[in-house]
Amino acid sequence: MQVINDTISFIKTLSFVDIIFFFAVLTLMLLIITLIYFIRENKEEIEYPSNPDDHKPSSEIMDLKEITAALENAEPSTINLNKYEEEQEEKAIISYEELLKHKNDFAINYSEEENIDNELTIKKVDLDNLINHEVSVKPEFKVTVLSYEKEEAFLEALKTLQQKLN
Repeated sequence: MQVINDTISFIKTLSFVDIIFFFAVLTLMLLIITLIYFIRENKEEIEYPSNPDDHKPSSEIMDLKEITAALENAEPSTINLNKYEEEQEEKAIISYEELLKHKNDFAINYSEEENIDNELTIKKVDLDNLINHEVSVKPEFKVTVLSYEKEEAFLEALKTLQQKLN
């Protein structure tokens, strides 16, 4: 009974910082113990042969060569397909020539076009007639080049902006 009373009186004399320090040390000790446990459990034991000639890596290479040769000489086996898979295979395979022949057959139909500042064209897609069977004409791009004076003025504006920022 006296031991319990002494322990309680000792705990009452400890300050808040002492209690936090005590639990921090206790937690650290538990973490170190678990770390040591995991290291010992997961330690891979590497056995080195007493004689270096006992270790034969060439046998592993020979096994790989045999496997490679067997795979190269193996005849391809047929895959057993059910009716659905056969139907999908027949529908899905398109020759390269067919793809090239039909690549320009379809184009999207547009219902409205709007030009903004003669630079940006906005087109509304016609959802009722999505596919147009006519070959579309490639749009022409206008390339505008800044003059040397405008580039110099732009460069000067960037330099003054950089000086103001600094």
